[in-house]
Amino acid sequence: MVIKTKKGEKSSKFLSGALVGAALGVAAGIFANSKTGKELKKEVKLKAADFYKTISPKLKKMKEVGEKEYKVFINKALEDYNKDGKFDKEDLKHLAKQAKDSWKHLKKHL
Repeated sequence: MVIKTKKGEKSSKFLSGALVGAALGVAAGIFANSKTGKELKKEVKLKAADFYKTISPKLKKMKEVGEKEYKVFINKALEDYNKDGKFDKEDLKHLAKQAKDSWKHLKKHL
């Protein structure tokens, strides 16, 4: 069943879904490159999902943003998010790469 809504509502819902998908992709990328146990992998997955949950409202407010601005936004968001050292350098590097790589998908909805 398809519920008809305004285009903006559809776009907002899709962006939320895209962000969740990106978070899962980031988590999968970190898992593939991680040499740690299940417990640490689960923790990193939760942190990545939390990061995307944190930036999602800010991304929704951004109307017309280019790739350069998006990458600057991601760098700043990661810096702010990791102030308490939630990620080690390697995991942070992977998260940044995945978040920046998601630009091609997200730009359609910003």
